[in-house]
Amino acid sequence: MDAPKGFRPELLAPLLRDLASDGTVAEMTIHGTSMHPTLLDGDRIQLAPATAAETRIGDIVMRTGGTGPIIHRLVGWWPARNGWRLLTKGDNARRLDVPLSPDDLVGRVVARVRGGELRQLDGVKMRLCGRTRAAASFVEGIIVEVWDRMRRAERRQA
Repeated sequence: MDAPKGFRPELLAPLLRDLASDGTVAEMTIHGTSMHPTLLDGDRIQLAPATAAETRIGDIVMRTGGTGPIIHRLVGWWPARNGWRLLTKGDNARRLDVPLSPDDLVGRVVARVRGGELRQLDGVKMRLCGRTRAAASFVEGIIVEVWDRMRRAERRQA
């Protein structure tokens, strides 16, 4: 997904918080296949502002990136020199995203609208499903990372 011209990621989180403060639900159409089958290209999502402390493993979050907003699942936490980083990964992606600073977290996806039908994504059942997907996704991401490192090491030795 490419960022629109003039996109300013640092304004996305404050805008979302401002909308939520007066009860307005932020809703937008998403594009891409990285969260298939949970989210499909053309689905609409509803976002709630969230900080790193308010998110749980398995939540679908919006993060800012150099190319624009990215919507992926929170699959873990990673220690860094200056604190913890969030690990995200698309359900349909093979690799983990670059670890995320908590400051780059914009919000949490709380609902999906598909074909006029609203589906809440923050209920107990959906959060349990999300945690299960996050665990499987995290393991897959680590396996791919280890495999890639082994292949690079073999190429250097050859």
